[in-house]
Amino acid sequence: MKKLTLALMSVLAMGLATTTFAAANTAVAPVNTAATTVTAATTVSASPRIGVIELGEVLKTDPQMQALKKQLEAQFKPRMDKMTATQAALKADTDKMSRNASVMSATDKDALTDKISREQRDLARMQQDYFQDAKTAQNEAMSKVLKRIDEVVAKVAKQQNLDLIFQRENVAYHSARVDITQAVIAQMKAAA
Repeated sequence: MKKLTLALMSVLAMGLATTTFAAANTAVAPVNTAATTVTAATTVSASPRIGVIELGEVLKTDPQMQALKKQLEAQFKPRMDKMTATQAALKADTDKMSRNASVMSATDKDALTDKISREQRDLARMQQDYFQDAKTAQNEAMSKVLKRIDEVVAKVAKQQNLDLIFQRENVAYHSARVDITQAVIAQMKAAA
């Protein structure tokens, strides 16, 4: 989407430069009503047509994104449950140590301290692996979804004869007539 935005921004800049150049040349040239009308019409038709999309809204309503989210949750639920159980065991052993440390034998105290240390290391390793794997899986899934969104945005832009599409997050203002978000959402739901 960033590549598309950058390419389209350069097209817009060229269109603005062409419009400015044509306007400057029209002002300097001798007044010829027919030539001025043709130049103005050419300049207007050469202006890029712009659209705006709210990517967050598209992602929120995309059926494929919702399915991938559920799939990732199901895939990582057993690991999350194991981490939760390890946390509960660690808390129980830590509470036991703090409650009974004064009445425990040195051997029992050392054994429980070693067990708590192992549980802490295991939990830290599980958490690190979990978050790394979850982030990798999420990035792969998001890459697929964004590629699909790019394709649908390009299709809608061609259907509506748009030259430039901006993400809503990067635009200070836009009128509702240039917003293509709902058209993209409709296309994505139709394709799902």
